[in-house]
Amino acid sequence: MSQERLREVMREHEAHLAGRSDAKPAKLSYTDLSDADLSGANLAQADLTGARLHRARLDGTRLSLSKCAGSDFRNATLDGADLRWADLRGACLRAAGLNDANFAEIDGGDAVAPVYDSEGRLTDASAQRRPLDLSGASAQRADLAGASLGKAFALHADFADANLGKADLAGADLRKAQLVSARLNEANLAGSDFSGANLSGANLAGASVDGANFTGADMRGAILDQAMRSLPEFAEAVFAAVSRHGREQLSALLERHAAWVMSEGREGERADLSDFDFRGMNLSGVNLMGALLERACFAETLLASANLALARLNFADLRKADLRKANLRGANLSRAVLDGADMSPSNLSAIRDEARAGRVARTNLSAAKLKQVKLIGANLSGVSLVGADLRDADLTQANLTGADLTDGRFTGAKLSDTMLNDARTEGARDLLLPN
Repeated sequence: MSQERLREVMREHEAHLAGRSDAKPAKLSYTDLSDADLSGANLAQADLTGARLHRARLDGTRLSLSKCAGSDFRNATLDGADLRWADLRGACLRAAGLNDANFAEIDGGDAVAPVYDSEGRLTDASAQRRPLDLSGASAQRADLAGASLGKAFALHADFADANLGKADLAGADLRKAQLVSARLNEANLAGSDFSGANLSGANLAGASVDGANFTGADMRGAILDQAMRSLPEFAEAVFAAVSRHGREQLSALLERHAAWVMSEGREGERADLSDFDFRGMNLSGVNLMGALLERACFAETLLASANLALARLNFADLRKADLRKANLRGANLSRAVLDGADMSPSNLSAIRDEARAGRVARTNLSAAKLKQVKLIGANLSGVSLVGADLRDADLTQANLTGADLTDGRFTGAKLSDTMLNDARTEGARDLLLPN
């Protein structure tokens, strides 16, 4: 199809969607659209069954409720595309760019797919039944919540920071896939193959894993229900070493750390409590400034008025933690999970060290999970929230002056009286400011 004819079809389709009675919907089934530029087009509800879209550009394209069963999107770019509720059964998305795309509740089962020859012509060969193919695809930060992906083939696919919550991945092949800090909570992973996959920092709370294969999978910092780690499915998985310190040693460790802080390192000892389980403890007012707390579990822990400035909390589990009035200035919280935490009105502003030529230590919340977090009145000036998930967060009266919100997600976030002077907002999704 020529580019001119394609533009005409798209104009007709958009008029059809707008309700014009004489306009025709797009029927592009079994059409060769290889190398076509469809960026930003509105193809919602279009029929692309069996279409060939090799290397096509579909960045930001609307394909919600579209029919794409058996379509071939090999090497296409669909970054930021909207494919909600689309029929992608048997589609081939091998090596496609799917970063920040919305695939929520797609139908990605298997289906009969057409066979094309090397020149893109439909052949007389019998059509083949195949599963959804996502092998080698890059789907960082993609939303696949509730997607039907049973038996999907996703070898070496990159789902870093993607949302696969409540998705059906039963029997899927995810060998050597990248799922760093991905949401897999309440997903159906029964019979799936994660051997050699990287699931560091991933959230598997409430997931069904019956018969799944996690041999050699990197589970360091992953969030699992307490009973899950002892399941046979995880017997050959790689977990972080258990903290060498027990709870009975904590009081003495905190005393030595406080001495280390007060003496600026001349006395005492810096606390290394990485992988420590603080779950449910009362640590209100504790001084853990500069402490090493990587992958530590603080779920439902009381940390009100705690001093966590300059602490290393990357990949930490802080779900529903009480961090009211906490000092988190200059802390590293990259890929930490803070869903449902109360951080009102904590201080997360940058620290400027005048003694070291004005060196600035910015609080790092890049790719952090902050769904439904309370940040009412919090000081987030200069903070990095690159790629952070702030869906349904309460940022009422928060100070985000100079903050970096690039590629952040703000669906449903409350932003009443929020200060965003000089904030970077490129690629931020659903950042809707009140009038």
